[in-house]
Amino acid sequence: MHILDFIRIHLLALPILAKTGVFLAIIVGVPHLSRRLKLPAAVGLLLAGLVIGPYGFGFIGQHRPVADFFAELGKLLLMFCAGLEVDLALFKNVRNRAIVFGILTTVLPLLLGSGVALLFGYPFITAVVIGSLLASHTLLGLPILARLGETHLESVTITVGAT
Repeated sequence: MHILDFIRIHLLALPILAKTGVFLAIIVGVPHLSRRLKLPAAVGLLLAGLVIGPYGFGFIGQHRPVADFFAELGKLLLMFCAGLEVDLALFKNVRNRAIVFGILTTVLPLLLGSGVALLFGYPFITAVVIGSLLASHTLLGLPILARLGETHLESVTITVGAT
């Protein structure tokens, strides 16, 4: 038996409370480790997710309510922290541009990606999923901009508002 298979089998056998404890330890420990490595905490948490996820050690398994909960919580926390970085007075001035930019950066990649996928012979639903993947974006770079003190820029405010 390969060592990764051995680890994967034992990790999957852990009770759900133990898995929750491991998740909480990762949430607390990885950001500190990331800062020591001069990486944003969000990048460290994403890398930790890759390691323990289904393509790493497979710690989560097939039925994963705890992991799904933490994934949703992480997305909400990322958006909340991004909202804290926005200057509301500046956002009020650029609100319409943020809305237009948000629509354009969602609709155009969605339509173009879906169209290209349809041209390559993918079924409609698959093509829409491919277009959706191209249209999705996150605010992972925002902590870096915040550390550099560049969140007051109009372009950053428009991008955060569009997201």
